[in-house]
Amino acid sequence: MKKALLQACVLCAGATAAHAGGLDRSGQGINLIFEEGSVVQFRLGYTDPDVSGTMLGVDSGDVAKDFFSPHLGFKTSLNEKLDFALIYDEPYGADIAYASNYPLSAGTLTNDVLRAKADTDAVTALLRYKFGNGFSALGGLRVQRVKASVSVPVAADYVVNTDSATDFGYVIGVAWEKPEIAARVALTYNSKISHDLSQTESSLLVGTVNSSSEIETPQSVNLDFQTGVAPRTLLFGSIRWVDWPQTVYDPPNYPPTSALVDYDDPTWTYSLGLGYQFSEQFSGAVTLGYESSTNEPVSNLGPTDGFWSIGLGGTYSMERAKISGGVRYTDLGDATADGAGPGARANFSGNSAWSVGIQVTYALN
Repeated sequence: MKKALLQACVLCAGATAAHAGGLDRSGQGINLIFEEGSVVQFRLGYTDPDVSGTMLGVDSGDVAKDFFSPHLGFKTSLNEKLDFALIYDEPYGADIAYASNYPLSAGTLTNDVLRAKADTDAVTALLRYKFGNGFSALGGLRVQRVKASVSVPVAADYVVNTDSATDFGYVIGVAWEKPEIAARVALTYNSKISHDLSQTESSLLVGTVNSSSEIETPQSVNLDFQTGVAPRTLLFGSIRWVDWPQTVYDPPNYPPTSALVDYDDPTWTYSLGLGYQFSEQFSGAVTLGYESSTNEPVSNLGPTDGFWSIGLGGTYSMERAKISGGVRYTDLGDATADGAGPGARANFSGNSAWSVGIQVTYALN
């Protein structure tokens, strides 16, 4: 029961994640390390957000672009006490562009628009040591690559393009399991990762110059839990805290006095779900998600504030393979975005996202 149910739950809660914490895309999950034996896993989520607002009576257009969220993983048992997993994901990202007539797209010489694109790739090597009596400790190394491009035409036609930067962080955690009732609690800490970005900045004020900036992807804590509550029935959920105030991007030649990207508050994201095994081959799950709003002005490069969501997932189990699919609807929180002044703020409301995902886990032994 536990294996089939868990696959449905993981997909519904994770593979279709959308817009958690603005830039948060994968949730940095490590459930693969708890698979039995040796397995390979592939997961692909697709999200189609619908985000729009107005400033000074001008429509922003649908600013958030659709995106894919890939995940690849390999897990094996090195011996009775020690497990190893290698996980690839894209933990953070942004792809946003405004209409050409939007006030903040009003440049002097260029035909560019207010836009931002940021990509990250991460590979995590993870070890888990089992102490006995259900307790285990886990830890590992994460290598992460980041690259970004931002245009703010209203700020003297400002554009910045960074080179790729690759740096290291770490993961540590503890877990407790009781297989007889399909129970597990796992607490995981993900360190911040500091990147020194080489970049090219251009604007009407400085021309084109080469410079460098530091940016940190934030530290975070994940608490994941599950337990059987009735025959063939699993209750599961998670709490994720992300320390977004650590993430500040302040290129030296950006004209305004404020940073290009910064955050005032961390985010708390919650999920709770129920899974049921309908037969030996098929299991299903429903998941509710919630992220609290900060009720503070947000960046135009991420104009949402909190969300609630509902997801449905299912898993079909065969002799060696488990195939999961899921769909999720997310109601994105209303937000007020900073503008050129207090009277020129933008209002974003009535926004949402649809996500779908598929996951295949194949046992090698």
